[in-house]
Amino acid sequence: MGFLKRSPHPVSSDGYRVVTLSRAASGRSRRASSGWRWLAVAPAWLLGGLLLAAELQAGEFDEYAVKAAYLYNFAKFVEWPAGAFADPAAALTICIAGDNPFGDALGTLSGKMVESHPVTVRHIPAATGLDQCHIVFIGRAEQGRIKTLLAKLARLPVLTVSDSGDFAQGGGMIGLIEAEQRIRFNINLAAARQANLKLSSQLLKLATIVE
Repeated sequence: MGFLKRSPHPVSSDGYRVVTLSRAASGRSRRASSGWRWLAVAPAWLLGGLLLAAELQAGEFDEYAVKAAYLYNFAKFVEWPAGAFADPAAALTICIAGDNPFGDALGTLSGKMVESHPVTVRHIPAATGLDQCHIVFIGRAEQGRIKTLLAKLARLPVLTVSDSGDFAQGGGMIGLIEAEQRIRFNINLAAARQANLKLSSQLLKLATIVE
């Protein structure tokens, strides 16, 4: 996988790009009235070019535009088992379970490719149909339903991702966390293995491994 366009944002000597994030997103009620800003620190090859497409006029990135970029790029570093796709050109489906905090940010994913698989995005308000997904994102607003959703997905070859606190520690696979004004991620490797998903060593090096 090659590098995409060069970022106008600072990149550290170890290849990590630092970008400023705005908490608010268009179409969502929660606004950045508090003036909070976050930094996302990730290698340029992980965030890729999606953030460039989502750049705001102020030179800042929306929180969920960055998280959408993470979802897409996580898919590049996961190996699904044989049978997870109906055919080599079948769609890779990213699903949002319950509340959708992304607003329009997920529009950047439609039409992207992960190897030979075109990316499609689905919003699934209820818990049915999750077995048709390859990646399921569960937002913070669904914290009370996380155990139920994870139970429905147990041992299915579906990558689970959430920005709810302690998601990976609670049996989810990848938890996006905000710490010291940065977005990082935890990985529950045992949960991924139970689902017969193989995560790239490159991805694991960037994560905090939890149980």
